Amino acid sequence: MDSREFLDSLRRCVRCGICKAECPTYNASFDESETARGRLGLLYAFTRGALGPSKKLNEKIFGCLLCGNCSRLCPLGIDLEELFYYARGLLRFNDKERKYLRFLSSMAFENTDFTVKMTKPIHGFLTRALSGKGILPENISISERDFRNVAIFRPEEKVGRVAVFTGCTIKHIYPDLSISLINVLNALKYEVVFPNTETCCGAPFRSLGMDDRAAKYAERNFKVFNTLNVDAIVSLCPTCVIALDKYYPQLIGKKLDNVFDISVFLMDNLKKFDKRLKGRVVYHDPCHLANILAISRQPRELIEMTGLTLLEPSGRRCCGFGGAFSYSFPEASGRILNDTSEALLKTEPQGIVTSCPNCILQLSKAVKEMQIYHIVEIIEDAFSDDL
Repeated sequence: MDSREFLDSLRRCVRCGICKAECPTYNASFDESETARGRLGLLYAFTRGALGPSKKLNEKIFGCLLCGNCSRLCPLGIDLEELFYYARGLLRFNDKERKYLRFLSSMAFENTDFTVKMTKPIHGFLTRALSGKGILPENISISERDFRNVAIFRPEEKVGRVAVFTGCTIKHIYPDLSISLINVLNALKYEVVFPNTETCCGAPFRSLGMDDRAAKYAERNFKVFNTLNVDAIVSLCPTCVIALDKYYPQLIGKKLDNVFDISVFLMDNLKKFDKRLKGRVVYHDPCHLANILAISRQPRELIEMTGLTLLEPSGRRCCGFGGAFSYSFPEASGRILNDTSEALLKTEPQGIVTSCPNCILQLSKAVKEMQIYHIVEIIEDAFSDDL
């Protein structure tokens, strides 16, 4: 988005308020300025000079979860998520509240393997401190990267070759999900490649108004993945998929081919099998997967293929993570999380399934009495012996 598109989007909004219906920040506050309509009104006044830079303006614009609900509902098709990314870039240098967060993010994500290694002596203290502030779940551990070099996992017979974009959360918090993914893809007779030069997808920087830094990461990842001779690039993280497939063309004018969320890739490659699993699970829709990638059918069909009884909560809800949002606005994030976790638990499930590692991370703060699974774990348990 450029300045012309930004101003045009602000003018196109007719303030109908449809975006308010499913806005998690509005539902947590009932404050009109916490809706997309309210935020656009503030930005319109800002661009006309009627409103100057201020802490309050920054809090409203950076207080959006970027969940994509408003873009999905907008009858005019305005890309509100992209509009708010652009606005954060405009306000970045007047936003002192997140100054140190930008600095720490720049340091930490430059080389996450090195960051984890250097902070290893204080991992226990660090995780306890972050858990105490409600930023991380209790008893979380931070792992060093499993694969030191380019890791290639070959099946006995090969029908194709797939590269995996791991993402920072899985790499350092849920590395076992990579093993589950390898087992499933190998069982489908795909060779699996994990390039060791993958860097952060760049999404955390965009949320902080740092598109220039996000573009640098995009260039690095494009160079790595574009040179691989693979049939597809898959990820277990919807936010990473969006970054590779949607953000990179906007940031660097280059697009990676055949980028898939794992749910879509598996639905295209799995066949029907004997249903093996028993029990009741409720599925939580990750916002980026459902709202921006428009993927909600495939995960549900995969769950039902396993034999599990699929339960549905009363309405689709955001978990309240939103990357930097949960750090900058912990109270609002907690209210949204509690509302969502209560709705999931009201279905009386025996487990919760989702398709996003960050949703697992967030939901684990509130749901302690049962397991939260990534969908790839369910597929591994149900089908890996017979794929």
